[in-house]
Parts: sequence; structure tokens; C-alpha cells
Amino acid sequence: MTTNSPNSDERTVLSFRPSAASIVIRPIRPIVILVLGFAILWWFVPAAPQRTLGLAVLLALLILRVVWQAVWVACARYELTTLRVRATTGVFSRFGAEIPLARVQNTFLSRSFLERLAGIGTIGIASAGTGGIEVLWSMIDDPAGVLSKVRRQLDSSESGNSAAAGLGDSSFRSPNLPARPIVLGLVGGIGAGKSAVASELESHGALILDSDTRAKAVLETPEARAALASWWGPDILQNGKVDRKRVADIVFSDPEQRRRLEAFVHPKLREGRHAEIDAAARRGVRFVVIDAPLLLEAGVDKECDAIVFVDAPREQRLERVRARGWDDRELARREAAQMPLDRKRLLSTFVVQNDGDTASLSSRVSQLTQQVEAWHRAKPGQT
Repeated sequence: MTTNSPNSDERTVLSFRPSAASIVIRPIRPIVILVLGFAILWWFVPAAPQRTLGLAVLLALLILRVVWQAVWVACARYELTTLRVRATTGVFSRFGAEIPLARVQNTFLSRSFLERLAGIGTIGIASAGTGGIEVLWSMIDDPAGVLSKVRRQLDSSESGNSAAAGLGDSSFRSPNLPARPIVLGLVGGIGAGKSAVASELESHGALILDSDTRAKAVLETPEARAALASWWGPDILQNGKVDRKRVADIVFSDPEQRRRLEAFVHPKLREGRHAEIDAAARRGVRFVVIDAPLLLEAGVDKECDAIVFVDAPREQRLERVRARGWDDRELARREAAQMPLDRKRLLSTFVVQNDGDTASLSSRVSQLTQQVEAWHRAKPGQT
């Protein structure tokens, strides 16, 4: 049933929590481990006060884990309104994510084996340019029906989406607002020297946004540490810091956990980039450069005005990566996991060659900035 929200122009279409089945399914691994430990003590350890104590401890841990998950479910809230979708999770540290319906670009339904057995599923919702899922409705009842309602609401707000999209056009900007910097995305082959090009652009006054470094910084925030510990247990922290190797082991072996982490990190990276770009505009910065791993693959190119492809012969790239301890086989293996270079070049707006010395690269980057300025002035609506 549709209800009114505090905003008179916004009505709540759906408001619900994760399924009660998730109380058992979400922490299934620690539950299985605790049950196995209990069974081993019960069947294979002779009766003794120590065994009784061990059984009591395991039973208490099992109960506490289930109770904690029940509290987490009670605190979680998923909502669909006439204007947005949102998810709020967390017990002590609350984490909220939302997307205006006007910006929703993609929805998907994922159901693991256990979710299918329980009749539940997970819905992910993404907006343009995020490089990942922003809103995740994890382990919900009747997921197909919920997704159908979301898509109907998106269809009904299509005209609103078009109007919202128009707000971002330069013709709607107030003349009092500072000019938005030109946002460039850097792509290229491994060892092509994207960092060197970024450094040269920085010497020309560009602001460099290193997404890899910023993602690591997000994981070290108190909010991230609390969220990861609540998901994967306190062992995910070592000396009060996130154990990134353990995080990598988890997310690369479990796609659902990877999407879960992306839903936490990517909106913060995107918000951080937007805040940095706005601040750069106020300072009069002309260029902002996004240096992000897998920029095209992750969809971050949608946040860019233009893409710059950094090119270098394979022999030179191989020579550079040998300094990292790689050989031909390792370079080929890593390149095979990325978008082909020809495809990257095709999707790029500009190409800069990095096959000479520092002076040569500096001259080419200077020419690049002039080309970008001329290209940007020639765009419709630009001054």
C-alpha cells in the first residue's frame, strides 16, 4: 500500500526488512562451524567438566550469532518511494544509501542456492557512472514481485527522469556558479605510464583523483571498519585496521559479498569525486583527472567529459613492468583480464604517446591540454 512520506511530494510505495530466513542464511558459515564444533565435542570428547564448558561456550556463541543477526534484520529498512530507492542498515553504526528514481540506470535480481531454497533473493540497484551497485536489498521475500514493482515505478516516473536529466545540462546553470572543470579519465595498457601522464597534467594545474588510493582510505574509516566487522566478524580487523588481504579473499570468492562491498564503497567514492570536483570549480581548477583501475570496465567513464588513452609500445611497457618483478607471461595474464587495448583506444577521445623521455612527454601533455580546451569550447552549450 502506498503511504505518504514526510515530503508532501513523495509517497512510500514499499517499506520492508530483510526476510526472517536471512537470520539463519546470512551467517550460515559461522553457524555451520559452531554446530560442527558442538557435534565434535559431543561425540568425540569424553564427558568432563571441560567438555561441558566447551559445549556451553559454543552454544552461547551460536545463540549470540543468531540473535545478533535478528537484531540486524530488525534494524534494516528497505524503501521504494515515488522519488527514490534507499536502504538503511547497521545496528550501532547506521549506513544509508539511496538513489533518486530519475538516476536509476540498472536493476538486477540475484539468488544464491540457499536463497532459492528459502524463496528469497537479493535486488541490486545502480545509477549511471557509479561503477557498481549503490543500493542493495539483501535477502528479501518475494524478490521477483518486489523487482516488478520497482520497475513499474521506474516506468511511471519516466517523464520525471527526463526532467531531472535536464537539470544537469549547462543551459540550466546559473551564471553565478563557477565553471565546472573539464573531467578527464585516464586509460591505457599496463605499463603505459598513466601515472607519468597524470603527474604531467598535475604540473599543468590539474587535480588528480586516484580512485585506488581513495578506496583504501574509505576502508579505513570508522564507519567502514564497523560495517565490515559486522558483516564478516571482528577477525577482519588486524590491530584496529582492515585486513585488505582477507577482504580480497572474501570478495573474490563470493560475488554477493563483492557486490555488498561495492555497494558500500562505490557511492562514497562517487560522492567524494563529486565533492572534489565542486571544490575544484570554486578554486578555479580547469582540469580534473580521474585515475581509476578498470575505469571503462567499472563505468566511471560516464562521470568524465573525455577519455585520454595513454599509449606506449609493448616493448617499452614490458621493460617498465619488469621493474615490478613481472615477466612477459605475467603482463599477458594481467592484460587478458582487462578490456582489450584496441577497444580502450576506440572508446577514448584523445591519445597521448608515452614512448620518449620526460621532456617529450611534457610537450605532448601540454599539446593535449590545448586540444582538450579547443574540443571543449567547440561542444554545444560551452563558452
